[in-house]
Amino acid sequence: MADVIIERDEPVVVPARRPQRTRLPAPLRVPILIVLNLGIKAMLWQAASSFLSPELGYVSKAPTDDDLYSLYSPLARLITKIATVYITWARGYDFYDVSALAILTNAPYAYLLLTYYQVTALTVAAHMNIEVLSIAIPTYLLRSRAPAHRSNVPLRNRFLLNSVWVQSTNALLAVCVYAVTIYVAQRTGVLNSFLVTYFDIPSLEAAYLENQFTVAAKIFAAGFAAKEFLLNPSIAAQSESGPVTLVEPFDSSTADLKATLKHNFWYFDRRTKTLIKQTWFLCAFQVATTTQLCMTLSGAEFNGAAGYAGLWAMANVILASWWVWVGDTDTDYEVN
Repeated sequence: MADVIIERDEPVVVPARRPQRTRLPAPLRVPILIVLNLGIKAMLWQAASSFLSPELGYVSKAPTDDDLYSLYSPLARLITKIATVYITWARGYDFYDVSALAILTNAPYAYLLLTYYQVTALTVAAHMNIEVLSIAIPTYLLRSRAPAHRSNVPLRNRFLLNSVWVQSTNALLAVCVYAVTIYVAQRTGVLNSFLVTYFDIPSLEAAYLENQFTVAAKIFAAGFAAKEFLLNPSIAAQSESGPVTLVEPFDSSTADLKATLKHNFWYFDRRTKTLIKQTWFLCAFQVATTTQLCMTLSGAEFNGAAGYAGLWAMANVILASWWVWVGDTDTDYEVN
């Protein structure tokens, strides 16, 4: 039998492609983040109310008609929350960053409740955890981790971010700065007299029993959060060693106003600039949030709320000043 030859078309080669992950459209992520944040917060408070006594209600102001249009009204706080979520998303913060920021912006209010308003530690802990989880969970779901929090991303000072000793000692430094700042303000009588003047403080007994160790224990989490939010981004921002781009020398005779101001006031390296920006951002949000939260307390006045928030902002600046030189390593340094 003769062989039969069947003519066929040339085979079509289909290139193999990696399956693409479905991604949410960028314009939808922020609204989804806001809805998840508010929904998780409401759900957690609903669950917590089943075993917590209404202590926060006891120390809060009784709402009046004028409060509906105040800066600390429920509507104003909702707008502030939405603005905070949007700005942190726009700045590219991941769930590590927003968790640290949530701790730092709520720590002054929590310390005031715990020490001066006799609110139990359980209620204060519930408040702090709900604030952190309600923003950390949706951010974790909607945004990948920043390069500083991914071990496979090469960074010049990755060894500092991975060093348990460096991280723990700098966190303890932050705890000490906050504790000393608050303790000195208490021991000198400045903080206690200030709060009595501008707040309806029920008792100063717990404040007079404070020592440096009890203060440190209460703000312990804030120290680690400050290390995460202030120090680590500045370490990660330091450029890799290698070829540098030549910069034209500054000439005052030809420079414009912008170049002159930058040369005289903004001459820092990238690491220091990042630390300054993070500190400024933290102070702004901490003062705004603390002032708004403290104004909900019974007998609180605006000057008192803003002044108390300013004490914590001052501690942030002191801490950032300590950290200006931390992480400034030689380009040829190697860890064996």
